[in-house]
Amino acid sequence: MAENNSENWKDLCNAAVEAQDSNELLRIINRLCEALDREKLARPALSPATKPNKKGLSTAASTLG
Repeated sequence: MAENNSENWKDLCNAAVEAQDSNELLRIINRLCEALDREKLARPALSPATKPNKKGLSTAASTLG
């Protein structure tokens, strides 16, 4: 798998499954961690009022009735 900035975590997970040796697996896992960090930074944090509750509804919607 060629290294680039557009790697997504799903592709890296697939590459980890196919890794042939422990050094290759370690490199892929490190890239996977970086990709997950980038994705986390790219997503806006949800406020507590918009996080889903146990029933899958947002807490704001569940207070409506």
